[in-house]
Amino acid sequence: MDPCWSWGAMALLCLLVPGGHPVPCRVSISPEEPTVEFGTSVLLNCTSSCRNYSRLSWEVSVTKTGTKGPGWVSLSIPNVTDWSLEVQCFGIFGKNRDTTTTTLHAYRKGCGTGQGGSGTLPVTATLTLSFPAGFSPPQIYLEGEVVAGKEARVTCNASAQVSPADPPNLRLTLRGGGLPPSTHRGPAVAVGFTARPEQHGQEVTCEAVLRLGHRTVNANATAMLWVWAAPYDVRVRAPRTVFTAGDNLTVTCRAEGNPPPRLRWQLPTNTSWELRDGGTTVTIPVAQRVHGGTYRCLAENRYGAGAASVDIVFQGSSRIPLIPVAVTLAVVTVLAILAISWWFYRTQGWKLMPD
Repeated sequence: MDPCWSWGAMALLCLLVPGGHPVPCRVSISPEEPTVEFGTSVLLNCTSSCRNYSRLSWEVSVTKTGTKGPGWVSLSIPNVTDWSLEVQCFGIFGKNRDTTTTTLHAYRKGCGTGQGGSGTLPVTATLTLSFPAGFSPPQIYLEGEVVAGKEARVTCNASAQVSPADPPNLRLTLRGGGLPPSTHRGPAVAVGFTARPEQHGQEVTCEAVLRLGHRTVNANATAMLWVWAAPYDVRVRAPRTVFTAGDNLTVTCRAEGNPPPRLRWQLPTNTSWELRDGGTTVTIPVAQRVHGGTYRCLAENRYGAGAASVDIVFQGSSRIPLIPVAVTLAVVTVLAILAISWWFYRTQGWKLMPD
């Protein structure tokens, strides 16, 4: 067989068969989008898809160290002091050169704690990804005291500085705590609402999303709502409302509020009663008719007051049952007098006086 024809057939076969032609050699950096805490070290790795390179190295504007191996070269920066640093890896394959570039982002760790004062909520910040330069975690605060039944406003703030000095692509979302979700593009978001007692202790979350090119950085802050409330749902209860003299009488008062309300009693008598369970229960071991009447509980705190009552009745304590007895005694007395008069009239000969 003609050698020229054989080499031509082999070349044609390489072109026709997928993968038969040479693949360009490439270099790649790992990790692709490195982030590191400001002032610490970082280690990057550059790998080559081919082994026939004459040189595999890094280009970076800071002090670096590294090691090499078959098909790879590492880059170690002991102290990252640039918020944004471009690093480049290149490989030379004969007459060809392949280069790949990535940007190293530094970040600062932070915590979203309140600044103090009457309107600041206790906040816990959760770092979802890294903070880039100038990206502070969100902070949640209330404008003054939140009192149930009154209008209130909760606000979340965050800030970001990016390079170049363009407005940062920052989006804030405020939700939770029984509030309607609210999203706003910019450094602040606020929600107005009418406070309810059941919102006390619920969590409000603010999420800040900063877009940096094709990647995003998220930071969350969580705060607990603190809702003050005047006394409400005041309840006075007794096992029953009709008692008999000698019974054990117990009346209990319960009330909600924030701060917890103080309880005071208005009783029908000041005789032989005891307060128990921190003033919530009135106990009369051997109750008498004098203890019948209205038991009123007053609940108070610095935001208002509430009251409730129950009426206790003792059997036989009313005057109405005495009327039949009095009438009966009167009739018996009159009949007795008539009978005695008739007896004297018959036996003693009493006569009626003449006109």
